[in-house]
Amino acid sequence: MTVDYKTVEASYDRCLENDAFYDTFYDKFLAKSEEIPPLFAETDFRKQKQMIRMSVRMMVRLGAGEEGTKVAIRNLGESHSRRHHNIRAGLYDLWLDALCESIAECDPEYTPELEQLWRDTMRAGIEMMIAMY
Repeated sequence: MTVDYKTVEASYDRCLENDAFYDTFYDKFLAKSEEIPPLFAETDFRKQKQMIRMSVRMMVRLGAGEEGTKVAIRNLGESHSRRHHNIRAGLYDLWLDALCESIAECDPEYTPELEQLWRDTMRAGIEMMIAMY
């Protein structure tokens, strides 16, 4: 399937117009599993929201083939590996579900087809991060 990255990036920009987008995301993500909240026990969410904002953008751009994004995603994968934050592979599915649920709430142009574009776009970055575990 060919992914329309510009459509996904436009959706992301619409989501970011909603100041509560990442609050919505973290509320959903933290509720996905009892395993998740302890991973964020020492987290400064102000900084975390800045980091995820850049990380999601990098993952979108990775799929579009932008230079430099592979290095950024590899670095992100290393920080999430068993040597650092120890984020196991199964949590990425929950992360993506929470992201898509948040997009559904925050993007006024959300459709199920747009959600599938998001899922297809995020796949390459998620697979790269899992491989770094």
